[in-house]
This record gives sequence, structure tokens and C-alpha cells, in this order.
Amino acid sequence: MQWGEEGPPPLLVKIAPDLSKEDLEDIAAVALALRLDGLIISNTTISRPDVVKQNPVSAEVGGLSGKPLFNMSTHVLREMYTLTRGKIPLIGCGGINSGEDAYKKIRSGATLVQLYTGFAFGGPAIIPKIKAELSQCLERDGFKNILEAVGADCK
Repeated sequence: MQWGEEGPPPLLVKIAPDLSKEDLEDIAAVALALRLDGLIISNTTISRPDVVKQNPVSAEVGGLSGKPLFNMSTHVLREMYTLTRGKIPLIGCGGINSGEDAYKKIRSGATLVQLYTGFAFGGPAIIPKIKAELSQCLERDGFKNILEAVGADCK
């Protein structure tokens, strides 16, 4: 493809939380080699965490998003931060409903967070709420800014 003077647009690849350790290692190696602009961790899951298995609709086909995905997606985020050695921007998503949730993603390696289900249920009012809570988390733990907290739980 031909691009204008500004070059190609940033390329972010979104990965699923259902990948094996070997898959994550391969993706990290390719992302580093190709110098991707970032990875979004993670998409919906086709698995059904124990917390939702008792719900009658949990047997429906399709991706699961929201709070039940939080731990799984945060684990994959932490793995990818370690595998990429913090050299690629990571966008943490999956179950973020509060500033504390966003903070856990940041401490696990996210430089940005993405809301979907939390925004769908919380509406625009969730944004200033998350920002205020996130600020409190940073202050509580002695960080001057978000960049200082990125990957803190992986070091």
C-alpha cells in the first residue's frame, strides 16, 4: 500500500485471553520483530470462568466480556508485558469498571486502558469516576504519574 507523507497509521493487534503460553511467546516475538505500535490485551473469551458457569445463559455460544474476564485478561496482560520487556505499548481491557480496575491493568503493564462493557453499563459518567479513583490509587502508592506505575507488578 502507498501512504501519505505521514506514513501508515498505527497498527494495534488485539489478542484473546484464551491463548496458550506458546502462542503468547510467538505473538510477543513477532510484535517485537515487526515493531508493532501496540497490543490490545485482551478480547472476549470463549471460555466460561467458574463465576458465570451457573448462569443459565453461560452455555450460549460467543465471546464473554466484562467483569468475569478481568482476572484472565490481566494475567495475559502481565505475561505480555514480561515477554515484550515493556518495549511495546499495551492497552489493557477486559472487566474495567473502576479506577482500581484500571490501576491493576496499569500495574500489570498497560500504558492505556480500554472500556467497553463498563462504559456500556456505566455510561459517560464512568469516565470522571475512573479518573478520580485512579488518581487516588496513584497517590496512595506514591506514584507521581501513571508512567511510573506501568508494569510495577512485573518488576
